[in-house]
Amino acid sequence: MNSVRKKAPGFVAGVRSPLPSERVMLGTVLCLTALVYAATLRFEFVYDDQTQILRNTMVHSWRFVPRYFQGGEWQDLFRFAAANYYRPFNFLWFRVNDAVFGLRPMGWHATAVLLHILVTVLAYGVARRLTGRPLVAALTALTFAIHPMKHEVVAWVSGTTESLWSAFFFASFLAYLKSRDGRRALWMTISALLFAGGLLSKETAIVLPAVVFAHAWIYGSRTEEDAPESIWNRMRKAAGLAMLYAPVTAAYLAVRLRVLHGFSHPQVSVPLRTVLFTAPSVAFFYLRHWLLPVQTSEAYSLSTWPAFNFLHVGGPILGLVLLCALLWLFRNKLGQREVVFGAIWMIAPLLPVLDIAVLPQGDLVHDRYFYLPSFGASLILALALEKLAHGAPVFGYPRRLLLTTVVLAGLLAYGTANAASYWRDQYSLFEHAYKVAPNDVFVRVNYAIELGRRGDYAQAFPMLQQVLKEQPNNWLANYNLGRICYEVGLLPMSETYLERTVQLNPDIPETYLQLGLIDIKTNRLVLAEENMRKALARRPEEPTFLFALGVTLKQENNCDEARKKFARALSLEPGFPHAQEQLDKCSGTATGKAAGAGVEPGMASAAAASR
Repeated sequence: MNSVRKKAPGFVAGVRSPLPSERVMLGTVLCLTALVYAATLRFEFVYDDQTQILRNTMVHSWRFVPRYFQGGEWQDLFRFAAANYYRPFNFLWFRVNDAVFGLRPMGWHATAVLLHILVTVLAYGVARRLTGRPLVAALTALTFAIHPMKHEVVAWVSGTTESLWSAFFFASFLAYLKSRDGRRALWMTISALLFAGGLLSKETAIVLPAVVFAHAWIYGSRTEEDAPESIWNRMRKAAGLAMLYAPVTAAYLAVRLRVLHGFSHPQVSVPLRTVLFTAPSVAFFYLRHWLLPVQTSEAYSLSTWPAFNFLHVGGPILGLVLLCALLWLFRNKLGQREVVFGAIWMIAPLLPVLDIAVLPQGDLVHDRYFYLPSFGASLILALALEKLAHGAPVFGYPRRLLLTTVVLAGLLAYGTANAASYWRDQYSLFEHAYKVAPNDVFVRVNYAIELGRRGDYAQAFPMLQQVLKEQPNNWLANYNLGRICYEVGLLPMSETYLERTVQLNPDIPETYLQLGLIDIKTNRLVLAEENMRKALARRPEEPTFLFALGVTLKQENNCDEARKKFARALSLEPGFPHAQEQLDKCSGTATGKAAGAGVEPGMASAAAASR
């Protein structure tokens, strides 16, 4: 049974001429989307890409694929983060890209754009079935595709986590909508399987049954010929449909609980009172930023609030109430069911990110979290724009609608291209983030890291020192101060900062690697071997650590074991720099400089693993 009232395709009330075909409208949206993001094909790997892709041995070989489903891969990469991530399809997506493109970023960025285009097609399909109006669907897809808040997801390779699970979410919901036309068992089975794909991509997909319930309750199952159903009867049927996803949900939860030893784990201790007082400002941030997408960035300064504050708690509550009142006031003009369902689509996927206890401290909001929820906002805007669809046509479109859409699309496209441009390289990303949120500790640490990588120690050193003055127990600032001191030859001071890092966070393997390099330079080979083994114990299949231990063993004239380490590093990463050279020349002791070649760990990124 159809869930929407049928209308003649291609026509809009008040317009005598038919609109261009659906293919033309959708094709225009997709071409514009590809054009807006074309520049990203020249971008580099940045931020979490360094850890999740470049230095992640598990995405460089098919033999590790079974481990994706056994869990623990996120914990191996981000040992300082709570065990909250079970996303095997995310790693499988990385593995496929690596198999096709290797470590050439252009291919990865191309598939990120293509994945976003696929999600846009699916968004169009959902809007088309919800409203039965191609124009509304095209306008929804347009706003969804080129809104500046999409910059993280499309311009950043690791951001594809969001577009991947969203693709499964949209496809699953579309299958559910098709089940209303007939062959319910088949389409609901397909929907449940796609739902499983979404869950294995990101845990937020667990809200899909709630969205299905909301749709079935709001739209019911009647057609034009059916008698209206009572609200309670619709609720009963809606609950029955939502329960069809229960077996998949139960199986996923069973695996997740077994792997992670719990559904989620708090990263910081946050009282319920603070969560409640902070939630309005988080929710209002997304709505405000969607309506006025200026100053987009990877990070924003948004604080938690332990008590009521009119400006930061009362103000957002008032803003949310006003927006709800406006939607309620115009619901009948825009389409009551569509407006209500669009609002629910915005709210449901945002609920998990309101649990701020599972997010790293100071890392409350990201534009990527509004990727899927923005479909609801785009749908409501499209319903409003459709009211301009009357009068004389120009190029097949009503003149006022065409002018408004062209202006809106131009502004959004410019804003998106500008927002995406900051992801071109690591330095540009955090230089811009520092301009947007100069007081944010997370941003300052990352910007200092990039300054240090460029050799600008005069700026990086005092910036990290100021962070430590404010937060003496910030392990990342301690580590990178140690790195800077090492680079400029202040080895005793470097060792002090690095030992402090070990005290604060003993699970970071790079710290031991760096300490081992200091030991080599100061001719303390026994301590160097001990530290290299500690690094390797925390990440046993990291080629860099195997190579570093091999170098240390070679310095100690233990060439037999050194060869094994070099060979193992090469087996994990064929072509690993200097490993073959060291393996071939292992009969002698390398010089200090040669021994360190290829070992340097570099500055540690403040990757929050807060996907």
